[in-house]
Amino acid sequence: MRTVKATSLPALLITHPQQLGALVRAVRTASGLTLEETALSVKVAKQTLQNLETGTGTVSLALAFKVMNGLGIRLTWQAPPDAGDLGGTDAA
Repeated sequence: MRTVKATSLPALLITHPQQLGALVRAVRTASGLTLEETALSVKVAKQTLQNLETGTGTVSLALAFKVMNGLGIRLTWQAPPDAGDLGGTDAA
């Protein structure tokens, strides 16, 4: 069995694909999962997962969410201050 070295979590504010990829990688490695194991469990190509983690290539938003959901990652959002009241509700 291959040993997985855990990587650190990125900053809380994610503004670039590379930061989202770093979050995915940190959660994956903290779980002790290899790229291959994760790709198999969430049913995406290993190359897709690798592209997501490095923030390179074109990974669709649907596939990114498929991977994040498979790893238990949940996103929250914050509207810009000038957006007014958007009337959102908590959809847990």
